Amino acid sequence: MKINPQRFFRFCESHAPLLRGLVEIKGELSEADVRRLIRSIGNANGELPETTWRSLRELQILVPAESGSDFYFVAPPVTRLIEYLYDEARATTPQIIAGYIQSLDALGKQLSRAIDGEDLIVVRLALEEMQQTLRRIYADLDETHRSILTEVARYKTERQSFSVRDKFRRIVNWMERYVDPLVEIVSEEGPLRATFDEIERLLHRAREHGLFNDLPALERNTKHLRLVSRHALRVFQQCRRELQPLYETLRRSSFIAEGAALALERLQREGLDGWVETHVIASCSLRLQEVPGDRAIERALRDVIEHPPEPAPTLAMHAEEATPEEYLRHVWLESLPDEVNRNLPVDDLLGWIVSRYPQKDTADTLTGFTRLVFDGNFSARFTTSESRAYETSDGELHANPVELTTV
Repeated sequence: MKINPQRFFRFCESHAPLLRGLVEIKGELSEADVRRLIRSIGNANGELPETTWRSLRELQILVPAESGSDFYFVAPPVTRLIEYLYDEARATTPQIIAGYIQSLDALGKQLSRAIDGEDLIVVRLALEEMQQTLRRIYADLDETHRSILTEVARYKTERQSFSVRDKFRRIVNWMERYVDPLVEIVSEEGPLRATFDEIERLLHRAREHGLFNDLPALERNTKHLRLVSRHALRVFQQCRRELQPLYETLRRSSFIAEGAALALERLQREGLDGWVETHVIASCSLRLQEVPGDRAIERALRDVIEHPPEPAPTLAMHAEEATPEEYLRHVWLESLPDEVNRNLPVDDLLGWIVSRYPQKDTADTLTGFTRLVFDGNFSARFTTSESRAYETSDGELHANPVELTTV
């Protein structure tokens, strides 16, 4: 027996914090590092540091980095045991999963040759190795899943510990390094599914030839193949659903932070000249010199409510090409500011529009009136004159005169 199990686990029971501390230290450890850690953690049993140091080496918890070296590292089986006990998962790279698939593919070819040659021993050995490989794939995929969920939880709980750019890079690394390549491997069209289908076909073939009489073992292998395939696809689809919202959120935040940094850099380099026009969002403002009264508000609401709705324009796709009326109306509305600017100040804006464009109907007249009133280059004011009637091509408007001047 290499190591006494009872002594090993009794030591682990009384030195659990020490083992956790040793595993958390990455890389090689010198004797001074280990002794310093032993003294800092202490021992409730009153054991001397020298005894603890000797037990670590005798139980092969610490093994030399190389023969005759004064540097040590924690034995890999002990590291895996501590990580398993403390639920500290480590992600498996896509290359390792691809290596497992290549190993299964080689086992499949070996199993095929054994079936053709009716070699029962090789069939049994291939099935045993296949079972071990499937268990490793399942365990590694599960550990990768827990690692990604831990990373998501760390992002949600440590929002102030890292910058937006660092968070974005970490999430991108998980997406590009692990999730996306593994999803391609375990997808329906990926190499894992193709290899598993081939192995399942060979298991059915071995059963039909009667070379392997352990039918429960064949059923376990077949069931495990299907279980690993479904579990892998489900795990990484869930990982992608967890990471994708974080990726999109951090991507937008990273772009905003990058844009803000670029704007500040240009401000520092070029000064304020032209910086406001380039980087500041323009906002419109409406200045009211006099608050409208109840009658004016009531009249405006009545004009809106009683005005008949205008049908949506229809496009004549196969008619002769002609200038659309809506386009002509748009051109007329855009020309009004230049036209009225040559006649400022205007004492009665609505009367000016009606007299200058008598062919316009009520809707166009009101649209042109609104276009000029809310133009930022002009100042409109309702006068105290009595209400007047304004004739249009299809009706009559009643309104108080509006004075229009430059700002």
